[in-house]
Amino acid sequence: MSYLALYRKYRPQTFDEVVGQDSITRILKNQIKYQRIGHAYLFSGIRGTGKTSLAKIFAKAINCPNGIDGNPCNQCEVCLKIDRPGVMDIIEIDGASNRGVDEIREIRERIKYPPTIGRYKVYIIDEVHMLTKEAFNALLKTLEEPPDHAVFILATTEIQKVPATIISRTQRYNFKRFSNEAMVQRMEYILGQEGVEYEDKALKVIAQVADGGMRDALSILDQLLSFEKSSVHYEDALEVTGFAAQEQVEKLLLALLNGDSQTALDLAKSAIQDGASAQNILNEIISLTVQAMLFTKTGQGEFLTDDFAQEIAQQSPDRFSQIIDQANDALGSLRFTNQ
Repeated sequence: MSYLALYRKYRPQTFDEVVGQDSITRILKNQIKYQRIGHAYLFSGIRGTGKTSLAKIFAKAINCPNGIDGNPCNQCEVCLKIDRPGVMDIIEIDGASNRGVDEIREIRERIKYPPTIGRYKVYIIDEVHMLTKEAFNALLKTLEEPPDHAVFILATTEIQKVPATIISRTQRYNFKRFSNEAMVQRMEYILGQEGVEYEDKALKVIAQVADGGMRDALSILDQLLSFEKSSVHYEDALEVTGFAAQEQVEKLLLALLNGDSQTALDLAKSAIQDGASAQNILNEIISLTVQAMLFTKTGQGEFLTDDFAQEIAQQSPDRFSQIIDQANDALGSLRFTNQ
């Protein structure tokens, strides 16, 4: 059997297994329990936040005859058939490669036929914002008067590109970024299931790089497992992600705060030679500066460098703001240079 990526192997199969989107799962479960299924849904949010996974669970749940508290049973004939690829009642369409009016017209022709195994025929259109203007107009006609057995689930990472006329005919759900804590907890669970040891610092680095996307976090974790199947190490995480060690960034920030340009340049050069990218170093400086600002206000924070907390406590808020502004300006300049 071929290797299955972690994000596929551990894709949630019920609403209760979905993490980080509690309000959305609660609403969808209640709609199923009380038989208030809508005809069109719009899932929006950044990549890797569970839009497609939740769409598949919803498609299965509304067709499952033995649902439990709004969840699919995942054991009946209908659920097992839906889990197999190619089932005729659950149609997944990639909006990026099927973006023309002809593809949408084909949907309009096929939608009139009733489902074969369940109560609903579900059309999941991913990256729907990629459709052409003509395709959106054709889809609009379908959304206005769909058959009773048809349900549309539109997913997008760029909601601003979806016409208002489409949005107004759907139930819209905004998927939140995953918190770093939620991603670390999920990775801890998966590594526990896989019997793999790990360093806590390594998972925190992965979560920071993933930037709110669970799929990205699990993809990086997959890469790390290629280094060493039995464990996940902090140093390997730094190497794979291109991030600098936190101790080095703390020393770099202190050098910037103290106006020690030579030390700052030496630390930045060393971090880049160790594999960190200029973009990641700047992102880490911004993140650490924000943490330092919060520490001076609340007294809460964890740092690795000796006397770091004492030194930042003596800095003015304006100095922190200045460094954040300068780092953001530098990130913008990286579009035109590597230096």
